[in-house]
Amino acid sequence: MKISVFLIFSSLLFIYGCEDQKEVDQKKYDNRINQVITQENIRLQKENAVADDEIQKREDTGIVVYSNGEVIELMYEIDSSNKKIEVLYGFNKKKGQYEWVPVHSSKYNKITGQLKDHEYIENLGVK
Repeated sequence: MKISVFLIFSSLLFIYGCEDQKEVDQKKYDNRINQVITQENIRLQKENAVADDEIQKREDTGIVVYSNGEVIELMYEIDSSNKKIEVLYGFNKKKGQYEWVPVHSSKYNKITGQLKDHEYIENLGVK
């Protein structure tokens, strides 16, 4: 009986501890993620890839943060064309902001070659 109560109590502590860490990570990367989503919306509108009323929302975007927030990957679908998009943004320390990294660039290959484990994931599998 004592062992069961201990296991249940330990399991609950573990579960709540994991949720707290996710909240801490979300707060840690919140501003960076919002900045990247805003930049992606601006890029899409400049390229006329989406209609003016079709902005990408955070809750509809899969987000993966790597390298202590230095690299952020976005995955989403454009509703009007059902086109699946995956983009990468790297933090430019000289400019103090994130920059879109084109897929077929040497910078993209360099960054993706150095990525290891993610540090934060949000909304994967939303769409």
